[in-house]
Amino acid sequence: MAKIKVLLEIEPPPAAERDGFGAFREAAASETSAFDQGLPGLDLVAGLGVEPDESFVPVPMFSAPREGEDGPQGPLGALVEFAVPETNADMAPTSMVLPVEVSPTKLAELRERDGVVVWPSSPLHLYGEEEPEPGEPGADVQAHAFDLARSVTGLDCRPFRPGVTIDTVRALLGVTRPWQDGFRGQNIVVGVLDEGVNGHVYPVAGGFAQPGADLQPGAAPITSHGSMCAADILVAAPAARLYDYPFLGRPDSGGALTMFQAVLEHRRLDGTPQLTNNSYGFVGVPRRDQVPGHEIWDLDHPLHRKVREVVTSGAAAFFAAGNCGVQCPSGACRRSGIGPGRSVHASNSLTEVITVAAVNSRGERVGYSSQGPGMFEEKKPDFAAYTHFFGNFGPGRPGGVPRPPSSPFDNGTSAATPVAAGVAALLLSAFPELTPDGLREALLAGLVNPTGKVWDAGYGRGIVNAAASYSFLLRKA
Repeated sequence: MAKIKVLLEIEPPPAAERDGFGAFREAAASETSAFDQGLPGLDLVAGLGVEPDESFVPVPMFSAPREGEDGPQGPLGALVEFAVPETNADMAPTSMVLPVEVSPTKLAELRERDGVVVWPSSPLHLYGEEEPEPGEPGADVQAHAFDLARSVTGLDCRPFRPGVTIDTVRALLGVTRPWQDGFRGQNIVVGVLDEGVNGHVYPVAGGFAQPGADLQPGAAPITSHGSMCAADILVAAPAARLYDYPFLGRPDSGGALTMFQAVLEHRRLDGTPQLTNNSYGFVGVPRRDQVPGHEIWDLDHPLHRKVREVVTSGAAAFFAAGNCGVQCPSGACRRSGIGPGRSVHASNSLTEVITVAAVNSRGERVGYSSQGPGMFEEKKPDFAAYTHFFGNFGPGRPGGVPRPPSSPFDNGTSAATPVAAGVAALLLSAFPELTPDGLREALLAGLVNPTGKVWDAGYGRGIVNAAASYSFLLRKA
């Protein structure tokens, strides 16, 4: 029987009990160091056939599981200092997480071992590559922003409406005023946690991967999902730089946990990246009685705690709502995860993150865009951004026009989320002192509301608008 991946949380071993960040760097650079750090935990589970996974790097945690209603414990206050562009002191971790593999038949025994907490490391999925029906309109029909009427009750479902140009999306976002004032995302770094970005086309300035890993920062093909996200960040913020964290070479929550720790390490060193884009998640909801600690059910899962650590450090986290809306869900969606109250979950529904739904250039909700309420924070998604445009993919674009059944344009909440992250980078280039909470306030203050509701399960609170958010911040300054 094939082994399954899990995460073991243990007391920090001696090598990391004082300097969690230094231990992480050493483990990421050396398999020997990684094994030495993990050995105390592996000794605790000896005899159960537990083995390090193929990308074994122990990850320090700086926040313990919640105790009652008191919220995360641990030295989170020190992470606030990471917002400054200088190197901060190392920190003692509260625990260490080891990504391992174990036989399913040994899982019950593993959970009974003293000194070990066992967490799932569940498979993650990209929120893109919708499967259009045969005969979907081609990419040769292009509309101008001011020819498109907004729809109050409209819905875009298969066959989807034709894609539009980047210039159309920029006009809808209203980037002209901040651009004229000299702000185009310069001095801002956006971390792209994905399957990798093509650094020959897009401005990859750094990132993280283990030495010898199959995919290094900037080395992904131009047709990668991460390259699409990179193109879409640059729609509103063409002067922004990118850090590439290609964790979807290992597409599970353990891989995401490692990359968020790498983000936190970069934050500690120089206060970058200022934002992260996360266009992935889960596509089904397992039964709680069968997997009670699953990422969808347990707010204390190490991945969620690490995301909160990164946001506490000053880096806003943008997450895609998902592509499991009830009207025309992605073919990857499972029945258990489709529709209102079931399709926005796990880290994508954390209070601390910004969760993004998808609309087309007419302001119509795209029918696969996942619907709230969220399974952690009810008022998710927060707002919507634009998808279905020629960014990385399309005629004359770097990624070309994919063959069917792939969509002939940037698609999914995967594309909408980096559009929103690009707007955030644009605002941060003009107002670099903004905290994640201040950035959220500005984005929400500038929304276009097509429904008239305070919050809508499909649209959130409205559609992102750079011009209005920028004007809000100018008035507030």
